[in-house]
Amino acid sequence: MAIYSAGRRRTMLILLLTSVLLITLDLRGNAVFNAARSGFGYALRPLEIAGDVITSPIARLWSGVTEVDDLKDENRRLQDLVDAQRSVEIAGQNALIENRRLRSLLDLESLAEYDRVTAGIIGSSPSNFDQRVEIDRGSRDGIRVGMPVVNNAGLVGKITFAAPEVSTVMLVTDPQYSVPVKVVAEVPATPPTVPPSTVPSGLAVEDVTTTTSTTTTTTTTLPPEQTADFAVGDGSPDLSPLPATTTTSSTTTTTTLPPIEERRETGLLNGVGADRFPRVSFVADSPQFGRIAEGDAVLTAGGSLSLAPPNIPIGRIANVIPRAGTAGLELETELNADLERLNFLSVILYQPPTGAGR
Repeated sequence: MAIYSAGRRRTMLILLLTSVLLITLDLRGNAVFNAARSGFGYALRPLEIAGDVITSPIARLWSGVTEVDDLKDENRRLQDLVDAQRSVEIAGQNALIENRRLRSLLDLESLAEYDRVTAGIIGSSPSNFDQRVEIDRGSRDGIRVGMPVVNNAGLVGKITFAAPEVSTVMLVTDPQYSVPVKVVAEVPATPPTVPPSTVPSGLAVEDVTTTTSTTTTTTTTLPPEQTADFAVGDGSPDLSPLPATTTTSSTTTTTTLPPIEERRETGLLNGVGADRFPRVSFVADSPQFGRIAEGDAVLTAGGSLSLAPPNIPIGRIANVIPRAGTAGLELETELNADLERLNFLSVILYQPPTGAGR
């Protein structure tokens, strides 16, 4: 016996063909179907909104319950970051205060001593053919030829022309630019040849000051026969031994292991074009002061003949190029400042005692 009768099979076939026809008409786009769909959507919209209003609090509650542990872990991580940042900030402020005090005591130059004029760039940006830009501040603002120009990242160039209301800045990459610089890095006083030992506190031996104390005790007792020479009240000799005499001497030896030292080399930084790193020359490769390595910091050296005060950040060593003979090293320097995306610049109102206006 057939499961479905002939009439039922015909009905199912008709429904199937009708479904295919409706789907085809809907896919092709039909005004009647579009209007019907819009009507149904408009009629059911209030129900959809009511469903969202009812289910949203439930969904948020479920999300809060299931993600509470993740939120707690994230909160702890963020709190640790905040605590670490506060510690670093306090340490940095203390270092700045100590630096100012030391510089004041030693009468050393500091960037904080000099006023600055903030200026915006006008005209075109630097190109491969022209490594100079114009700024909208000039001699009326105290700007003079030779003054250094910086941005938040570091040294950008120097003033080469100052009109009353505009000035021209020669960038560090210009082939005519040069400035005395220093290459600095913190290095151990003596390179370690074996892994450093540690003490129970976990610190390396190099970080510990060693103190050694020695105590010597000497006891001297007079023999009985020597005590007979001393008399007591009745005139008879006292044959009892004298009390022992104790002498104590203490010797203390303090040994302080060598600390971390700063290696410092000086040279002259010159621009070599927009598509190449500036180079530092006249640097001696002396093992006595430590080898220069990639990543060492480059800053202005200052001095009476330099047009820039000391300690303006310039960049880091990208490549060390040895040269034959006594020519020393050449150091390619990757600049901190992005000279292709300059916006606002600051002119440091600094002029050395000699060489102003070069």
